[in-house]
Parts: sequence; structure tokens; C-alpha cells
Amino acid sequence: MLSNFLIIGSQKAGTTSLYRILKQHPQIFMAEKKEINFFFKDEEYARGVDVYATHFADCANQLACGEASPGYICHPKAPARIHALLPNVKLILTVRDPIKRAISQYWDNRRHLNEPLTFAQALDAYLSDEYHPDKIGYFSRGVYMRYIENYLKYFPRENLLILPFEEMVADPSSFYKRIFTFLDIDTDFSTEDFDEAFNPTEVWKNPFYQILIRKPHHQKKIPAKLRRLFYWGKKMPFSAPPIDEISRKRLEEFYRPWNDKLREFLGRDLAGWEY
Repeated sequence: MLSNFLIIGSQKAGTTSLYRILKQHPQIFMAEKKEINFFFKDEEYARGVDVYATHFADCANQLACGEASPGYICHPKAPARIHALLPNVKLILTVRDPIKRAISQYWDNRRHLNEPLTFAQALDAYLSDEYHPDKIGYFSRGVYMRYIENYLKYFPRENLLILPFEEMVADPSSFYKRIFTFLDIDTDFSTEDFDEAFNPTEVWKNPFYQILIRKPHHQKKIPAKLRRLFYWGKKMPFSAPPIDEISRKRLEEFYRPWNDKLREFLGRDLAGWEY
């Protein structure tokens, strides 16, 4: 038994919530581990199909069997690898306003004390529309149409369901019903968790951690293996601060043609992406 559907992305676009909701549906089997990354990481792919199949050994009576690895959308080798093993697989992609997605990924690294640059410095260092697996993809991951076109070289359009993250937030019942319809399973399934945020953002309150997150250049003075020593004490909710206006305008100009291509492809507007 292998997967017959994949959540291929996008990172920081609700895939954790999606994974946990689908796991509750009685007609769906989700691999116990989120982000298997079999088609993403070379070392995982080299382990072979038999190892990949072990993740689905308990998929018995469920109609849909899947996994969620949001890196699949942008990895240049993933579409061919997936098609070679799963030529008829159904693919689910969530897309999010790429500026907000980039900010979320940047601050996720910053919260984990793995980003010594300010956002403006990161923009200078990493702004690119070409994704490379060995480089930080804050901005390249939001060039959705480039990756969609790569998948369409291998899969028919009807095998790809593209859903805006913003619709998950605004109308989760309709959002999930579209997925259930796509997977040909019971569309009447519902859970109170539709409105639940499964990946809430928090940071530690202790003053040493706060210095490192507020002044990221200090992170370079501490070996990566030791930074977790600052993860202690009480936590508090965290919201990313707004980016500077120059950085925002740069990103708006960068993403506008790619967003226009996505709108044209989907034949619809994208609420909240007005730039």
C-alpha cells in the first residue's frame, strides 16, 4: 500500500492544520509522521520505496491514504520522482499571500534563533525566484506558478487541487468540503477543530532569549547546538511585527507578475492578495 494523495505544500500555509483535520476523517489514513519528505530529501529517496511504504502499512479500509510534506511543491526533482512511483496520485496544494508566507517563514527561523539577519538584510541576501534545496527559500517558495507548471508536465490538471490558505481561515467548512470532494470521500464529515489553529506561535519570555530574538546578530556568537539552552521558562503569544515599507514595496513588485499568472490560471481572484 502506498499513498494515493499528497499534500505537497505550501510551507507556512496551513499544512499542519490540514494534516491534523484529515487525520480525523474516518475514511482517510494519514502517515503518522508529518513531513516524511521522501520525494524531497535525497537521502530519504535513496532509502527506496520499501521504506516509504512502511509509513502506510496500517492503511487498511480507508479510501484515501496520504501524507503531508510541504517541501514537495518547490523541489525541482519532486514532480518526476512522485510521478515515477505514484503516476495517478492526487495532489493538494495550499497557497498563501507570498509576502505573508515569507514573513512567517522568516520569523519561524528567527524564533528558533536560526536567523541572524534582519528582514531587510534577508531580502537582500535571498531574494530570488529560483528555489534551490540547499538555500533558504523565504522568497522563492512563493513563486507558486513556476512549481505548478512543473507539476503539470507530469500530472493532469484534474489531479491538482489548489486552495488559498485565506479560505481555510475565512470558511473552513467549505474549504475542507472541497478537499473531501476531491478525494471522493464523505463530504459530511465535520469536527470542532475546523476553527482550531494547530500551529500557534509562541516565544519564550526569559530575558536572554528575548535579547537573541530582538537583536538577531547576537545569534552568530552562540553555536547552533547551544541555542536551545535559551528555550526555557514561560511562553507568550507572538505576532510578527510589520516589515518596513521599502521591503514591502520590493516584494510587491517581485510577486505581482507571479500572482497575476496564478489568478489567470485559477480563473479567480485571490482575496487579500491585492497588490
